[in-house]
Amino acid sequence: SSDLPNSLPFADLGTLLKGAMRDELNRNLVVGGVKVEKAVAQVEAELANWKCNKYTHITRAVQVSDEKVIDLETIFSRPAQDCPVPVAVVFVYFHLDTSTGCLTYQFEEENVQHEVGGQGLAAGMYERWLDRIIGDKLQVRQLHDLATPFEQTRLVPPPMFTEEEGPDIGATTDEAMGRQISAAESLVSPEKSNKDPSQEKLPLSTLLANIFDAADEEDEFELTHKEVADLLYATPLGLTDWDIKLLLTTATEFETGRIEYKPFVQAAPEIIEALLKRRAAFEERKGPEESPVTMEAIELCFGEEIEEVARATREAFGGVDSAGQGSLTRHEFRTCLMSRIERLSLQEVQMLMQMSKEDEQGRVPYEDFQMILQQLRIDALHNALVETDVAMLRTHLILLARRMGLPQDNIMPVWDLRNVLLSADQLCLSRMQIHVILSVVHPDDVGDVDFGYFLQVCCTVIPWMFDTAAFAEKAATIAKEKADALAKQELEELQGITSSLANKKRGMDEEEDQDTQANAPDRDSVEKSLIHVGNQADDKHRSQPTLEVRRFLEAMKHESVQSCQLSDAELRGFIAEAEIDERGEVAYVDHIKTWVPIIFELRKSRIYDGILAKEWGPGEEHLVNLSSYEAQFPLHLASGDDEDGRPGSAASSVAGSRKLRRGKSGVSGSGKRNLSRNSSNRSLVRSDSQSSMGSERSVSRAGSRAPSRTG
Repeated sequence: SSDLPNSLPFADLGTLLKGAMRDELNRNLVVGGVKVEKAVAQVEAELANWKCNKYTHITRAVQVSDEKVIDLETIFSRPAQDCPVPVAVVFVYFHLDTSTGCLTYQFEEENVQHEVGGQGLAAGMYERWLDRIIGDKLQVRQLHDLATPFEQTRLVPPPMFTEEEGPDIGATTDEAMGRQISAAESLVSPEKSNKDPSQEKLPLSTLLANIFDAADEEDEFELTHKEVADLLYATPLGLTDWDIKLLLTTATEFETGRIEYKPFVQAAPEIIEALLKRRAAFEERKGPEESPVTMEAIELCFGEEIEEVARATREAFGGVDSAGQGSLTRHEFRTCLMSRIERLSLQEVQMLMQMSKEDEQGRVPYEDFQMILQQLRIDALHNALVETDVAMLRTHLILLARRMGLPQDNIMPVWDLRNVLLSADQLCLSRMQIHVILSVVHPDDVGDVDFGYFLQVCCTVIPWMFDTAAFAEKAATIAKEKADALAKQELEELQGITSSLANKKRGMDEEEDQDTQANAPDRDSVEKSLIHVGNQADDKHRSQPTLEVRRFLEAMKHESVQSCQLSDAELRGFIAEAEIDERGEVAYVDHIKTWVPIIFELRKSRIYDGILAKEWGPGEEHLVNLSSYEAQFPLHLASGDDEDGRPGSAASSVAGSRKLRRGKSGVSGSGKRNLSRNSSNRSLVRSDSQSSMGSERSVSRAGSRAPSRTG
């Protein structure tokens, strides 16, 4: 979408919205051992042999079929100086079979498949073939006036440029973007069309407003999500596919699946500018050699975790889709995802809502949800704009903590810090990654944590989680361990046939393993033991059993809990995930039944064991030193300073409006997350500039506090 050339901004709009405006595959994606970028290069090499010099073209990879075929499309157009917006374009569809290396293609609306290197058009025939298709389209258009009332009233001739008057690379972002889409800007009045192009540099906000107003033929000031997405993809904003999806998450979507586009259009230019700056910094930071993340690596590292998430969401989908249609409205789809918020983070839900395809009726099929989730993990690793930048990561977390009432002594309950991570809408953290971070943070006896130390942990762990080189190395290690284990098992079985001694030894080993497993409590036993401990501490005996936070923490120190053989990290994570209601109480039975299964799932995961095996207490040498960032962006505003309150993430603003409640235990009494439908707005601009911070709330905290630990 962002790669569309200036000469093809709105070529045959109806066709583009169905074809070229489809999402483009990540060029770093590897399918069957072939990188998508290499597949595009292979198609371009073939097109060079066609010698269609009078045509402009663009090639994009659009989807993967049968898990081995990369589907690509090339759009040919023939813009002219007197007609820079072509009336007709030609689509050529390529298919690369990664298992055989066979590359085939077919022209649009034709059934004949041509094979590169095999049967196909003769040399010199390609350009004539394109001429024929273009000619047929123009002839049909002459026979019938296909212009709609929309085209007649609004699609007036665009302004013309000479090569000397082309885009000025050194111009500002808004001016450069304005020139990029000025050739496609069919909404400018005829008077303006005759003026000098240098005088037509409209602000990006005006251009976007004109485009969206033109699409709103009924003047309802609302468009469907699909219409908004198509318009953004059709407008050459210079954004990558991931960044366009990030931009879409800032639009407030109603339950009807429609978007009130005027507020979105007003905020979009500033967000686009911030996204472009972040992308440029990210590309410079990562360098040319980035380790590609393959689907095989995702399955090795996240396979079981994703399967559990898919299973939980399928149950939710099935409960709503009683008719078995296999699709849901966008509101139903989002509601189902939010109902499994212990499995999906809010950040994941926001991106999944943009990645999931929808039909013309606005319904979302959920058959391929697991594959979409796998693709999200790949894209998140390849687009870690903030996650791998310590300065931006630190700033983002500080802003969120301020809105949750970061006190002067920097001491916050671990449950508030969990909410900081849950509302970190600039980070695409998975729910399991958030749980792992909470598992390694060391709170004190009442659940309090020094925020400076918490920042050190996050700024050490999160960049490592999104390091593609480290991820690829870990995936290779897991693959080797699995292969070695399989080879060892086969060898032992072979030796066991001829060696009774080996049989006897293996039998003793298996018996010993069985004894060890028998002594270790299983999931059901751990759940029952923890519920029994909670019941003993519960002196209220309500129908919905709850414990005050203080009593909940005391119960977790009971000797019966030690018999559950939970590690220190598992117990810390279990406590940090407790939902605290307005009364400062924990519904411990529901909490146990929700998180004990996840703890046992985490034990099977190999991707996080390198983190969980380390010691992460305050003062550890491997924690990143953040002292150099304090002068650039301090934890607290200087006395008398104020923030300009620029509009940003709804998740952050919701958290900021929440007052910090203190219970008898001295911990936050309001641990509930506010995960509303409208929390999709991202504070994309805020952490790029210290001057664009939101309003500061400093809440005094009752009770004595431990001295602040530096970090």
